[in-house]
Amino acid sequence: MERTIIGEGKTAKVYLENGFAYKVFNENHPIDWIEYEVHIQNEIEQHTKLPVLSYTLNKSEREIRMPYIKGIELTERILKEKYKNGLEDLITLQLSVYKYQNLNLPNGHLVFLKHFQHSKIPDEYRNIGIEYLNAIPYQPTLCHFDMHFSNILYDGNYTIIDWVNAKLANPILDVARSFVILRQYAYRLSSKYLRIMMKKMDFSEIEMNKAIVVMAILRIIEVEQSEIDVLRKIINEFQIA
Repeated sequence: MERTIIGEGKTAKVYLENGFAYKVFNENHPIDWIEYEVHIQNEIEQHTKLPVLSYTLNKSEREIRMPYIKGIELTERILKEKYKNGLEDLITLQLSVYKYQNLNLPNGHLVFLKHFQHSKIPDEYRNIGIEYLNAIPYQPTLCHFDMHFSNILYDGNYTIIDWVNAKLANPILDVARSFVILRQYAYRLSSKYLRIMMKKMDFSEIEMNKAIVVMAILRIIEVEQSEIDVLRKIINEFQIA
């Protein structure tokens, strides 16, 4: 069976062959980044009971092999199949991630601090981001840091994908990251999501607001220019007076 291309992103193409998906990276994508992605994935697959894929690295071909899931994103399930409980399912899966601690993963607070110190963002945002981040106590809890509807696949069961941003951190930062993404792309659901998660996790409003500002500023670093105005509105809305 010949490989069939089934997806393409900025750094890699994804092919299907004999029941496996192959993520083949561009020549200019550093090999140590590919190795890091495999390490993160397999650390979680081997040391948790979360619904995740196993990765196998073929270093010479610059590719990762993983089981192929013939399913749909939770996004599609909500929009096309009119599934009503998508937000609740997202929350249940996200809460299951926080059961795990002390994996061999980076300290998210230190990583984010370096982003603030070395990225090209306005000094006003840099200073606020560092101040608010330092006010949030570190916890060695597993956090996905890109948990949204499109990173959950459904084929009768759920699989959480795209763990490359996973770190150990205070879960309030992970919730804040998901809220910021929802506020950008699923505004109607974002407030409900935040309300439910704050209640379930017993977060204080002040600390939650600080976390949202931190993650909105960090997101400015990674998005296109056209998205920055929305993030600025989020920062202004949640910044502590």
